[in-house]
Amino acid sequence: MKKLNLWLFMSLFVAAFTLTACGDDNDDKPRDNNPLFGRWEGQQSSQDGTTVKYALTIKDDKNVTLEYRMYSAGGGMHNGYNRIGTYQINGQTLNVYFTTFERVTGDKETFIQDDHFEYTYRLENDKLYISGEDDSNGWPLRNVEFAKK
Repeated sequence: MKKLNLWLFMSLFVAAFTLTACGDDNDDKPRDNNPLFGRWEGQQSSQDGTTVKYALTIKDDKNVTLEYRMYSAGGGMHNGYNRIGTYQINGQTLNVYFTTFERVTGDKETFIQDDHFEYTYRLENDKLYISGEDDSNGWPLRNVEFAKK
């Protein structure tokens, strides 16, 4: 009888440690190490002396933010905007679907929008090159070189 009790006790003891050792810590999704992910900064200048500085943040959760600030020839910022949305990558094509537009200068406002942009991109020597067409409002991006920050 003592051997049965000892056997039962040892079985329960082993089972207790075996069952508590199994945790639910394997739920983390593996991160995609896509070199596009991260914050990129670039700028463009126009013939009238206006400079647009961009910050493009591409996250691995399919969210994207484009910040751009427009500076006059004298150097003062006269307009600043953020566009927030999601993206899809298909080969060398970056499809961006902006859902929020924020004005961060002057009368600060947030608008809900539904804009789609299709850009081509290439990565070369730690630089991101994006080209695409402006929409009807003349918004970026067209032939911009970005450096990762």
